[in-house]
Amino acid sequence: MALVKLKRALVVGCGEFGLAVSDRLSSAGWSVVVVDRDPAAFAGLSARFGGESVVSDGADVAVLEECDIAKTSLLVACTERDSVNYFISRVASEVYGVERVFARIEDEDLIGLLDDSPIEPICPHALCLGEFCRLSRIA
Repeated sequence: MALVKLKRALVVGCGEFGLAVSDRLSSAGWSVVVVDRDPAAFAGLSARFGGESVVSDGADVAVLEECDIAKTSLLVACTERDSVNYFISRVASEVYGVERVFARIEDEDLIGLLDDSPIEPICPHALCLGEFCRLSRIA
């Protein structure tokens, strides 16, 4: 009897973070689609990755629809451009009603625009600084 994956995730951007998130979600039993414009970017996926890779522009709404964004329960927008991640996350949340949306964003102004939304910003710099302060016991 085959195991059916019911949890669907869409990861847009296949840099270091996108690769790690895609692998982790796949290992956790999620059905994962990862999108990037650069076909070479997918080489970093582990041999255990059981998802689908799509070579295309994830900021194109037609591409998101082809990736079944309407059936996605978790989306991670983690391209190298904050404005693109902001756009993709807003579209996913507000147009397609994706339940859990995460956007990798460094720009404080864009992060502030997400304050009243269900979108969770991921700011690598702030996370690293917070972890450093916690580990070093600096206030």
